[in-house]
Amino acid sequence: MTDFERIKAKIKRAPKGTLFILADFAQLNITYNTLKELVRRLVKAGDLNLVFRGIYQKPNFNSFLKRDIPATPNEVAQAYIRKNKWLSIPAGDTALNLLGLTTQVPNSYTYKSIGPNREITLNNGQKIEFKKVLPREIAVCPTSALVIEALKTIGEQNIEENDLKIIKNKLTDSDLKQLKKDSVSSRIWIQNTINRLDEVS
Repeated sequence: MTDFERIKAKIKRAPKGTLFILADFAQLNITYNTLKELVRRLVKAGDLNLVFRGIYQKPNFNSFLKRDIPATPNEVAQAYIRKNKWLSIPAGDTALNLLGLTTQVPNSYTYKSIGPNREITLNNGQKIEFKKVLPREIAVCPTSALVIEALKTIGEQNIEENDLKIIKNKLTDSDLKQLKKDSVSSRIWIQNTINRLDEVS
């Protein structure tokens, strides 16, 4: 099997819509320049779509809509984070949106990361912003980080019972237990709010 065929076979095994970065093909032991050229050929052949520099998507054709379904900004952001090997969490309205605390689509998807401040623009014009923070600010379990960031965004005085119900429904018992551990260095009001989740039915 040629290198081209091995890459194509890996893509074929993946679910429709899967995002790839070049590092995903590292175990095939193909030189970087050769890999780049072969992936470029796969894009040209329609086996992959170029989503952003160094990020590719296996076509996700929807027969009902009769078109490809693009990756969500969050999916692209996660691939970008993986590509750059950053530690990162969703921030602000992005965290609220991902937890289901708002149905409003953010104008810009924002993430805190240990990488540099950076903004990227996708082909459809949507923007993804990365804000540099200290590692200790986000060095907790991803689910815990998402909840804590969402609480910070809502603010102590604005948290409603329904918000807590939505958050509680997103968490497993294990998630909640870990969240309590991860919040010990957070502000007291955040710790108290998290403890209130036990009372939510």
